[in-house]
Amino acid sequence: MLLKHRLYVVYTISFLDLFAIGLMFPLLYPHVRDLGGSHLTVGILGSSYSAVQVLTGPLIGSWSDIRGRRFVLLNTLFICAICYLLLGLTSSIYLIFVLRMILGFIKHTQTICKALIADLLPMEKQAAAYGQSSGYGMLGFVIGPVLGGHISEMNNGFFYVCCFTSMLFVGNILLTLFIPHIPTKHDNASNNITVISLLSTMHKEFLRALRELMKINWKIYWDTFLMRFMFGVSVSIVHTSQSVYLKETYNLSQVYIGYTISFLSIVGVICGLSMGKITAMFYKDDHNCLRRIYHSFCAMAACCFGFYFAPNIYIYYTVLIPFSISSTILRIVTMELMISKSKDDEKGSLSGASNSVMSIARFITPLSSGIVGDIFGENAVMLSAFVPPLCGSFLCLYCTRKSRV
Repeated sequence: MLLKHRLYVVYTISFLDLFAIGLMFPLLYPHVRDLGGSHLTVGILGSSYSAVQVLTGPLIGSWSDIRGRRFVLLNTLFICAICYLLLGLTSSIYLIFVLRMILGFIKHTQTICKALIADLLPMEKQAAAYGQSSGYGMLGFVIGPVLGGHISEMNNGFFYVCCFTSMLFVGNILLTLFIPHIPTKHDNASNNITVISLLSTMHKEFLRALRELMKINWKIYWDTFLMRFMFGVSVSIVHTSQSVYLKETYNLSQVYIGYTISFLSIVGVICGLSMGKITAMFYKDDHNCLRRIYHSFCAMAACCFGFYFAPNIYIYYTVLIPFSISSTILRIVTMELMISKSKDDEKGSLSGASNSVMSIARFITPLSSGIVGDIFGENAVMLSAFVPPLCGSFLCLYCTRKSRV
């Protein structure tokens, strides 16, 4: 029973973390635009945050291996609470940039939650726990944008949202106190840990991971990784540009922007839960996954055209449904295709490499979108999202023809 309670503490931390992110997600970029920032400024802000997240993930992971999950979680959550409070107090774009870099460096709550689950449960029970943790987190991301949109409509609404977000991190600090310290192999030497030893551990882990990746025959997987990259770029363009696009094109308030983002998440969750039935009904003989991927890429490309030509917000919402469905199918099925090709001892490395590919897509997209937005306007940014899925559909046709030869 004690173990079950600890797991629910981890699930609650995951929920509150993505709830906090959901509160801020639709507000930050429009806020920067209101302060006088250009599309390029918004793009640099998004790209630099993603880059720092990718680079510091292994560092925070190594730190938690050495000092323990509880210690690292308490410290990182405290810094996050301070940063979000300061984010609401400042009107300087430069200070916002600095605070976002700090948050990008230390905010890896979801990663530490997954590590906690691995510490608490045996291997055979971890998959179900990861699924539950992800489900609670997605629920937070559905609720967050709606509530954040309503609060932001008040006078000094952005400040109140930042304060509320900071309070959520304080709540997670209190919850973390209920998680016991799990001993690590470094406990006896914890007082002698230095930055050099931490970086040395990170360096060894990096080299070990690199050796594992070098063993994989990447000629087999290049097409799947390219498909995931194209899908990641298109989805990232829509997600990072959507708040500014809806505000500038349809004059939508933050409340309705929040509802839009939550609606997109709900459709994605429903589609994910229905994937088994969708496959059984329409794709029984699609054993190599290519037909599902091809149809999804075509639908996504058509939806991106639909976003650009939508005459009103109601048509935009209608197009949003197949876009969310196709992006969810691509996220699941491209991973299924990769795993189906892999050997048992390659699955972990492939999963990690796949996450890196998606991170690269999230890194380059905000910057490129900012440049396109400043030169051609925000409408052109949404239109540019159709190019990657169009290329992805041609790649699927090539792979299908190649498999028949």
